[in-house]
Amino acid sequence: MEGYFTVQYKFTGASFPQGKNILSIRTAGAGLGTCLSLPNVGYSPRSAFAVLFSAKNNDGNDSDENWNSGGNPSDGFCDGGSAVYEDLAYNYPRRLETFWPDAKVLAVQTNGGNDAMQIGNVRWPKQDQAKTKQRQLLSPKCFVTGDGCTSRENPDLHSPSSRIRMEFEAPTRRSGRMRQSTDVTLLVQRRSATAAGNEEDCNSFGVVKTYSQWNEEQDIQTFYEEISTYKLLDNARGKGLEKENGRIILGNTRVAAFLPKFVKALDNDRTLKGGDLGDYIEEEAVALYNYKFVMNRIDEADASSI
Repeated sequence: MEGYFTVQYKFTGASFPQGKNILSIRTAGAGLGTCLSLPNVGYSPRSAFAVLFSAKNNDGNDSDENWNSGGNPSDGFCDGGSAVYEDLAYNYPRRLETFWPDAKVLAVQTNGGNDAMQIGNVRWPKQDQAKTKQRQLLSPKCFVTGDGCTSRENPDLHSPSSRIRMEFEAPTRRSGRMRQSTDVTLLVQRRSATAAGNEEDCNSFGVVKTYSQWNEEQDIQTFYEEISTYKLLDNARGKGLEKENGRIILGNTRVAAFLPKFVKALDNDRTLKGGDLGDYIEEEAVALYNYKFVMNRIDEADASSI
């Protein structure tokens, strides 16, 4: 399912499994732009935004098992012989601006082309420092003016990536509008097809992605897990869900926010060895945010007009 889609999100609820008293501004989603999966938790965007998934054929070197960075629904739809990755540089600036209309993305970088696709389904090996450092390298900046964005200037910007950094201008609580940055890294990814009876269901797919995010100006690091399910509807025509010759995907996203105690300790300038950091289980989510979404297949011309 290579190509362009519109995606429309709708908030369906939030819960706090360990109570609200332990929450902090350092909880992913507590502040605007601190959870790039859902940059404005609780807000249902008024309009859809365009996303792009690009295909890469397996050639024996890049197998379905050893590259799947970016997290995509399409591999689970049995599109034989191909793997599809999410174009982070295209999708995430649009996601941020749609969820947070007062934000304006100024520049974007990814680690595309730096062996990012080898992340697979496991954490980066601690002993492989050389490859880990390579994955952390970022492309040149692509600016909103178009400078540095051509394939000649920035050939790997849109390659499979596990890290994205964006600079943007947005309002703050104390300083008015200011230039800010966010740096998001995919740490772990797991995926599975949904079973239908005793056979794999080629119309359903699930993916779980774990992220670390760093907002430099706020000095905030957040950790969260994004759990998404996708269901392909091939017979949705006539139901007001798709354009002619299109394909529709219905989905649900749940983001689980985690609050490691070494992060929460920063609230009160305490260490783990002193002070009361609250009676909670740091390995379990402290907040759950739920959305449903609809994806509609479009062409490049339609995408460029959104």
